[in-house]
Amino acid sequence: MSLQMVRFRTDNDTAAEVRSQLAMVFAALRAASPQGVVYTAYSSESGPDFILAIEMEEAVENPLSGLPEAAQLRDLISRAVGAPVPPEPFFVVGSYHS
Repeated sequence: MSLQMVRFRTDNDTAAEVRSQLAMVFAALRAASPQGVVYTAYSSESGPDFILAIEMEEAVENPLSGLPEAAQLRDLISRAVGAPVPPEPFFVVGSYHS
């Protein structure tokens, strides 16, 4: 399993635009229905902080790389932050599910 995360902060005005673009990315993912992928977006309740996480099974190609909506999101984030924000690889140290 591969896990990558992107963390960033925008201003409050741009945060609403990021949330809107994320909704379009999720709609495109639902339409494409890629297998072996979990994509999650986290946002502070009312603030401009975001964490985007993608988990992919081994040998699964990142479906975001082929979605125009995801490219638009990357461009929006780059403009808001002032530079591209590359994903960071992470690994699960532990997990609990009830």
